[in-house]
Amino acid sequence: MHIAFIHPSFPSAEGTGATHSATQIVSGLSELDHDIDVYCASEPQQNRLSSDINLYHLDGESQHPHTNTKLNREVKARTNEFRKYDIVHSYLPSLIPSVANLGKNLDLSTVVTLNAYGGVCAKNDLLYLNEEHCEAKSNAKCLNCIARTGHQNNEQGYLYQTVSQLFSLRSINAGEDRLEYIDGFRAPSGHVRDNYTKFGFEEEKIHVIPHPLNDDFLVDHTSDFSEPINILYVGSLERHKGVDKLVPIIQGLRQREHDVELTVVGTGGLQSKMEEQSVNRNVEDYVDFAGFVSNEQLPSVYASHDVFIHPGIWEEPLARVYIEALATGTPIVTREYGSIETIIGDGGVTTDGSIDGFVQTIAELINANKLPALSEGGRSHVERYDRSQIVSQVEDLYGSVLT
Repeated sequence: MHIAFIHPSFPSAEGTGATHSATQIVSGLSELDHDIDVYCASEPQQNRLSSDINLYHLDGESQHPHTNTKLNREVKARTNEFRKYDIVHSYLPSLIPSVANLGKNLDLSTVVTLNAYGGVCAKNDLLYLNEEHCEAKSNAKCLNCIARTGHQNNEQGYLYQTVSQLFSLRSINAGEDRLEYIDGFRAPSGHVRDNYTKFGFEEEKIHVIPHPLNDDFLVDHTSDFSEPINILYVGSLERHKGVDKLVPIIQGLRQREHDVELTVVGTGGLQSKMEEQSVNRNVEDYVDFAGFVSNEQLPSVYASHDVFIHPGIWEEPLARVYIEALATGTPIVTREYGSIETIIGDGGVTTDGSIDGFVQTIAELINANKLPALSEGGRSHVERYDRSQIVSQVEDLYGSVLT
């Protein structure tokens, strides 16, 4: 099978969970002897994968300042180049317009991974006014949301943010008119499928296939779950991740006389506010802002912590951090939403998402000595994310759209 795979960055790049998940799938398909060319949203630095994989940079045909608009134009400009493929698979839902154009004009099949909500939401998070889950779309509603949230949690300024999201909305509208030319969608979780279905995507086209595990995270857990309890957060420091709750959670636990410490791995617009929080709440000695940590170093970081916490306020599609925590045996405490309980299985517990809810849940786990059992449960549950199984499911998806 000759596959064109559109990567959100480039294979072996550091970056978002989508970057690492895409690389795992590319590697798995290559190992099964598929003929795969990777079209990269970022300039490839080096190819650490098989020498049989060709890397191409989506650049040189458009100078548009808006990234998604530029990438759509780059794909469209290469229409003739894509004629040789059996499958074009985009890991960026924002490229639905240009991938659908290929499906309409060429004799090939098209697949898009719905890695987040960029196919239906200009903010990519389905959080209306950054507060509530959005379940219906209109241009008026989207414009109101964009205009009223552009000043929040943004390092690039209101004008940049709002104009960028207006371009994204235009692209989303163009994609909605061409959905018939996308043959199949891959959703990483059941709630992603359900959310896209609410916005008019055909349910029967959406195949639920989780992200694959990177085997580098299958390491021995090294903490012994005794105090001090080391709590870990890994991710961007942005509002939709709920990171403004982290410091108050630590304060609440310490007020209950639990000896807890927090490590924050990641960077983002709320870091300075969080640092201020830690000082104002007198817990600065118990919070470590570790900044960026490479993917190579992350397994040992997870394994040395007693709890992984994820306080996000949006319906995270399937955060790789859950899979990584399961693999390293680090118990998960997260907000209840969508299909999260299926995602974490016996490797974690959910709360109502409030600060008090997190404090109460973590305190109960410590008091009842339940963390070791959750650690074991995570190591067992992570088998469902085995890369060979996930790549096989992707192959099945390809086969279904080719017939």
